[in-house]
Formats: sequence, C-alpha cells, structure tokens
Amino acid sequence: MKSSKNKIRLIAVVSTGVAAGAGALIWAHTPINFIRPVLAEATQSPSASSSQGDQAHKATTAGADTKFVTKYTCPMHPQIIEDHPGTCPICGMDLVAKQFPAKSSEQSAAPAAADASHDQAGHTETTAAPPSSEPKAEKSPSDTKFVTKYTCPMHPQIIEDHPGTCPICGMTLVPKLFPAGTKDNTGSAATTSEQKAAAPVVSESAPLPEVAVAPRTLRDMNVVMARAQWRNLTRQIHSVGLVALDENRLSHVHPRASGWVETLNVRALGDTVKKGETLLTVYSPDILSAEKDFLVALKSGMPGMRDAARDRLRLLSVPESVIEQIARTGKVARTIPVLAPQSGYISVINLRDGMYVTPNLDMFTIADASKIWVQVEVLPRDMEQVAVGQPAEMTVDGVPGRVWKGTVDFIYPELDPKSRTLKVRLVFDNPDGVLKPNQFAEVGISGVAQEDVLTVPTTAVIPTPQGARVVRKNADGSFQPVRVDVGQSADGWTQITAGLSPDDRVVASGQFLIDSESSIQASFARMTGTAQPADDAAPATAGHHQH
Repeated sequence: MKSSKNKIRLIAVVSTGVAAGAGALIWAHTPINFIRPVLAEATQSPSASSSQGDQAHKATTAGADTKFVTKYTCPMHPQIIEDHPGTCPICGMDLVAKQFPAKSSEQSAAPAAADASHDQAGHTETTAAPPSSEPKAEKSPSDTKFVTKYTCPMHPQIIEDHPGTCPICGMTLVPKLFPAGTKDNTGSAATTSEQKAAAPVVSESAPLPEVAVAPRTLRDMNVVMARAQWRNLTRQIHSVGLVALDENRLSHVHPRASGWVETLNVRALGDTVKKGETLLTVYSPDILSAEKDFLVALKSGMPGMRDAARDRLRLLSVPESVIEQIARTGKVARTIPVLAPQSGYISVINLRDGMYVTPNLDMFTIADASKIWVQVEVLPRDMEQVAVGQPAEMTVDGVPGRVWKGTVDFIYPELDPKSRTLKVRLVFDNPDGVLKPNQFAEVGISGVAQEDVLTVPTTAVIPTPQGARVVRKNADGSFQPVRVDVGQSADGWTQITAGLSPDDRVVASGQFLIDSESSIQASFARMTGTAQPADDAAPATAGHHQH
C-alpha cells in the first residue's frame, strides 16, 4: 500500500516537471509583441532573422559612415532648405535648424505663385527624369542671389519691385526676398489687361453707391428724417475759470509822512470797513510842522500864503475836517486820523500798535468784491468767436442752481506759452459777496452770431478720416451717402458749407447701417473695377439763402 502511494507521488512529480518544461518551451518560442517589438522580431524564423540581421547590420554600418550637417528649413514648406538662417520666401516664416545628411542638396525657393499652387494641391507629384549620358553641373545654393520685392500677404501672386498697394484687396505690399529671376506679377489673374484698360480710374472721392431700403426695414431701424434748413447759429464756448478780485477795485493805504501809530482801529484780515472810516491815528512831526505853518499863514492875512499852507496839509493826507478844526480853534492837532479810501474788506495788513511807519509802507489793502473777475482759457479754434462785450454765463459748485450773467471785459494779446490757449477776462456783478476769490467756475460764452446758414442736425453728420458725410434721401426713395463740408456747430445743429441744397432730406438717426451698406458696395466695386468714375465727386457748394 505504501509503495503504491510512492509511485503515485513519483508520477505526479514527473508530470509536474513535464508540464513546467513544456510551458518554458512554449514561453521561449512565443513572440512577445506587446512588450517589446524588437524581441518579437528576434523570435522570428531563423532565415528571416538572419536576413533582417544582415540588413540591420548594413544599415548600422551605413549610418555610422553617414555624416550629418545643420541646415535650415521652413516648418510649413520642407522643400525649402538653406545653409544659413533666414525667412521662407513663400510664407515668410523663420527657418529652423535641422540635421540633414551631408549629401542632401539644398533646394532653392521656387516662385511664389508655384508654391501657392503647391500648397493648394496639398501634394507634390514626382516624375523621374530620364538618365542623361552627360553629367550636368549642379548649381550651388550659395550662388543663388535673392532680391527684395513687394508682395501682398493675402494674394501672394502679386509681386512688385516697388512699394504700393494690392490691386485686388488694397492692402499695403510687404517686402520679401525672392530669387533674382522672379518676374513681377501685378495681378493678371484678377483682371486681364483688356479689362484693366477698359476699367475706369477709381478714386476715393468717387460718389458712394445708392442703397434701396424697404419701408418696413426703415421702421425697424428707427430711421428719422430731417431737412436741411436755414437758421441762425450762435455757438456756445464752454470753459472753466478762476474767480479773482477786480484789480481796479483794490486800494492801498500808505502814510504821507513818517511817524508813529498812536491808535489802531482795524486789526485783522477780513475786517470790513466803510469809506471815510478811521483806520488808525498817526503822530508825525512833519505834519505837525505843516500845521504850525498853516496857523502862521492864517494870522499873516495873506491869502496866497494861507492857500499854500492849506494845500500842503491836503498833500499830507490831513482830512478836511481836521484842517477846518485847526483854522477854527487856532490850535494844532497832535495826531492825524487815516481814513479808509473805499468800502470793502481788509485783504492785506502790515501794521501793529506803536509801529514806526514810513511812506513806502503798505499799511492796508482794501478790496471791493462787489464786482469780480473770472479768468478763462479759450482754445485756439474758438479764438475768432470771442469779442469784447459778448455775454457770458457762469455757475459755481458752491452755489448750485444759480447762474450769474456777465460780459467779456478783456482779451489778452498773447497766448499762454505752456497751454497755447488764449486768456479771456470776464466781469460779473457780486453785490451780495457770494462769489469768493480763488473759486472754480464753469463759464459759457456766447460766440459771434452767424445768420442765415444752411444747417442739419448734428446727429446726421458722420465723421470719417476722409471728411464728413451725410446720408441723403433721393427723389426716387433711395439713400446715398454724400460728402459735405461742415462749419460751426451749436445747439444740436451743424453748418453745411458745401454738399447739400436747401430742403434736402437727410437721415438724422439710424444712418450708420445705410452708410455701411453703401461703403461695402463701393469696396466691391473697387475690387471688380466696376465703380463709377469720379466725375461728380466734389461736393456742390451750398446755394445762398434767397430772401
């Protein structure tokens, strides 16, 4: 029984070994393509392996003998191979460095038209050239000369030898390098020579095409019509200014003789005074001596001497009341009062009690703010619209809702050297003293009135780099943009000096879509050469108003 169990175990071990050996044999002869393709090739038949090994050996040997050099090629056009950096003559891209076999010959750039057709086809057909008995000398790429020509980025078939614009789309030609033998091509593919000869010369000033718009479309576009009418225009010139004191209403108080301040009645800036009010009293030896001479002249009985002594006291700013008091009492006045020459407020004070004053000392400056000045700056384009005496209006931030009326008082003869603007002085009444110096103000000046000028709503004018234009409605109901010359604008109206006639109907709102449609049609006409000649391009001068 035990021997039979041992036999069974021996048979199991042998079976396991045989299975393992068979598995190993199968593993060794199975190609493992999903792990490494090289191992799969190595596990092929001996004949195939030997032949492929010979080929690989030859390729390896050949690769070891092959030398590589750095050349430059275009990523978009690999047929372009150069030995120096540069740009692709077809698309203008920068050439990139790449390794090529040393025997690889450089290829010169083909003409732009041929490369463009090659790009459109998407493939290149190669035709084997018949063998020649005589070898031909190959031209070195370094011997190829390139010249600068001008081409259109959108139409590469356009090649010119001078700067200009594309005859197809109107874009500016850009410089590029072309082989020296490349011929100029001015766009014969677009129009034939006969068509170009028959086509009229198209000018930017040619009249724009007419556009027909259905009535329902006009309602959907909210198109508003208006008529060109005669009216009077008064332009409003807006500016900002600074409130300042009227310099004609400033008074400076100086002593007429040296002396000392006895009493000081006005002591602080901003104090208001009235005309004739005593500001201070001064003791002056010179004035006291003149008073004594006046008393002597009175006692002498000589009228001439008396009048001369009286005039001397007046020149020393002795008030008439003091002179009469001296004549009546026969006694001199020790101190003399200094009176305010005008009403206002103290804007400058240089005085204190007991000070010694001299005639060159500005003791007080009294400002009268019942009238004020406003300095404004006017742009050069508005200089001709400003004149002395024109009405002006002013508002200030500190007093909302109130408008002051004034006039142009003075126009300065020179422009400001920094801002290149004209300074204008306005004068306004300020009886209640609400306006303060150094206060900012917004000013509007009524310009010179223009009478009987042809006008349209300002919203109807379309500004363009080539000039202004409006969309006019023709008699047949179509719309046509017309070029106009404009003048001044005021109160929502713009003067038309040329291009329209009285009672012409123009589009005052919604004209941009119509103008854009006409411009698109004009662009297509210029591209196809079917545009109308510029025979009536110049705007007609607006007729004068007939009374």
